[in-house]
Amino acid sequence: MPKTTVDVWMEQDFVFPAGTLRKQSAILFLLRLPALVGLFFIAHPIFIGDSDVLNQIEADVLGTAGEICLFLTLAVTPVITVTRMRWIAPLRRWYGIMFAITAITDAVTASITTDFAGGVFGRLAGHSFLVVGFLTVLLTLPLLATANTPAQRWLGKYWKQLQRMTYVVWALLLLHLALLESLGIDGADGDGDAFFHQKLYQAVACSIPLLVLRLPPVTRWIAKQQNTDHQARVYWAISPLIALFVLGFVFIWNEEIFKGMMALTLHVIDD
Repeated sequence: MPKTTVDVWMEQDFVFPAGTLRKQSAILFLLRLPALVGLFFIAHPIFIGDSDVLNQIEADVLGTAGEICLFLTLAVTPVITVTRMRWIAPLRRWYGIMFAITAITDAVTASITTDFAGGVFGRLAGHSFLVVGFLTVLLTLPLLATANTPAQRWLGKYWKQLQRMTYVVWALLLLHLALLESLGIDGADGDGDAFFHQKLYQAVACSIPLLVLRLPPVTRWIAKQQNTDHQARVYWAISPLIALFVLGFVFIWNEEIFKGMMALTLHVIDD
């Protein structure tokens, strides 16, 4: 695949009086920062041991942050397919690693601070949605352990097969949210519209475009249009999918900022 104009531009350097900096490195650094938002928000109550705040919104802050990382991981491949720009490829591994770290932090913190009965086991697997969530965290462990170049070389052709377990994690996330919110039948509270302020429907809105843009007939059609210089046709065709993903993702980010600021300021209110 020939390099795009943007890929070529990314290989150039920013020139400063003190030296140079590769454009791709600088921009990738900035694009990696959102993965740290959830850990930043929850660090304050964790360090001071505020059990009340952690018990009430720790799962919301870290759970939503993990969800953001997972969807950004899954979004990299479709973006490359649609734009043919490969300079963003390193973000796939970065957000995958941060998803695992965030999920593990969530599980460890929840096992100590939440008020579910049954001790550590009850806090991690005392309800059906917790069992699915805990299984999701367990599956991230081999993904995290092998998310490095030495492991890729050692596993060879089996590395990609192992990393495909990400799709199982994706499905388990949707199941976890479905069990958590009873498929929305109970009318979960939110800070606005009762439908789209439920985590399950936000996740589904993000998942549909990511799934469609992975289907072989769709990727073949996109490649055919690109090979015949009809890139604009690709953008017009997938614009509804982009709009659906952005809609769901904005609501997810709203949840993260809303709950994250509560955790950061140690001021939990009913939402």
